[in-house]
Amino acid sequence: MNLTLSLGISGGTAKKRKVRDGVVDDVGDGGDRGRVMRLLQARERMMARLEFDDPRAAPDDDGASGGGGLRLMHLLLSSVAAGEAGDAQAAAAALQEVYRHASFGGGDPAQRVAAYFADALASRLFRSPVAASPPTSRTELLLAYTMFYQASPFYQFAHFTANQVIVEAFEDGGRRRLHVVDFDVSYGFQWPSLIQSLSDAAGTSTSSSHEIGDCDERVSLRITGFGTSADELRQTEARLTRFASGCPNLLFEFEGVLNGPNSVRHDRIKTDDATVVVNLVFPAAQNSRTSSREACSALARIDSLNPSLVFLVEKDEGGCSGLTGGNATSRRRSSLLPRFTATLRYFAAVFDSLHECLPADSTERLAIERDHLGREISNAMAPLDRHRGDDHMAAESSGSASWKETMESAGFEVVKLSSRTVSQAKLLLKMKSGCGGGDGGFRVIEGDGGRAMSLGWRDSALLTATGWQRRPRG
Repeated sequence: MNLTLSLGISGGTAKKRKVRDGVVDDVGDGGDRGRVMRLLQARERMMARLEFDDPRAAPDDDGASGGGGLRLMHLLLSSVAAGEAGDAQAAAAALQEVYRHASFGGGDPAQRVAAYFADALASRLFRSPVAASPPTSRTELLLAYTMFYQASPFYQFAHFTANQVIVEAFEDGGRRRLHVVDFDVSYGFQWPSLIQSLSDAAGTSTSSSHEIGDCDERVSLRITGFGTSADELRQTEARLTRFASGCPNLLFEFEGVLNGPNSVRHDRIKTDDATVVVNLVFPAAQNSRTSSREACSALARIDSLNPSLVFLVEKDEGGCSGLTGGNATSRRRSSLLPRFTATLRYFAAVFDSLHECLPADSTERLAIERDHLGREISNAMAPLDRHRGDDHMAAESSGSASWKETMESAGFEVVKLSSRTVSQAKLLLKMKSGCGGGDGGFRVIEGDGGRAMSLGWRDSALLTATGWQRRPRG
């Protein structure tokens, strides 16, 4: 049986009712409709408290008032456990208690992350949204992403590390053309720093070569970026082309490819006479995991390109890489609870790190959490939508594997990261010393004998970067 939180339990209508804490509760089992109503009422009271929440208030970690971070985490775990056991009443009761003490604007980041998880769990528990929030516009999504990019070293660490390794692979290739295939180009924020670095290096080389009469020494950079929105791809192309126009030592091309059945075949992407690098920085298909079908497709794409390097950055969602993983032979018998716990801890660490990056009363932080991190939490909970008894869904999820496992099984091996790459990462955190960097919460964690590097926050790893090359045959 495929364990999920999509219970679909339809209880009888309760005849006896009582009033507790101003909420009308069904006595006994009740039904889904009554439970949803009580959750809505609890959430409405939480939202009504927002204007009274003081974001500068000291966190309540002792649990004396029931609102401590640990207690909120335990309540969320209790809801998951009850859902898996088929006890919708207990699952809903735990979420009601979370809503009593959580807050989207609370001074404790645990209060805020608990509020987003409660919304995601409640929606999946009863297969309908608990909160009827207006849809987030693309402009709001971009703004939230931009603010997060500027406030925290999270994305900068991933992008600058990737670009440093890509530059080194390009230099080792000894060619004048670089072709980067980005499997999730998103807003393209990663690439201006690479464009600038290549142009500066070419400028230095050109100055030296002109002394001995050499001709044009400009380098060529072509980026093939895959995305899910044609408009977003066009905007990304416009931004990158505009930036590259100010770099006279670089010839720049961008091709946006829309993911889907009609997308360009990867074996038709022109890679002749160029150093080819595949960029898998938070690949869209991951949610840090990928199904067997997606893995085969991704490997076919990568193999057809014959890349010099594949650079991978995965979010370390508690070391379990999301909610959809698991051993293929035991997936149906396993509980979702360990993976939910790992994902909860991961986002709790991200919220905690952002709390250190921005002032307590920052409107930017609230927007980032609402329009970026909150959506990521909702997406991370999506696997819980799979209904019990759906053999197709169960089989699809049972074959999931991490990208690291996928690369190893496909004949790739991880390569050692250079000292320059590690030094640059440490310098970035030193520059972000006002955001928990330096002697604060952010740190560089080297692992696997120098073949992996993670961005750590206190005792948690938030993301891990690795470089891969085809294992020599024979």
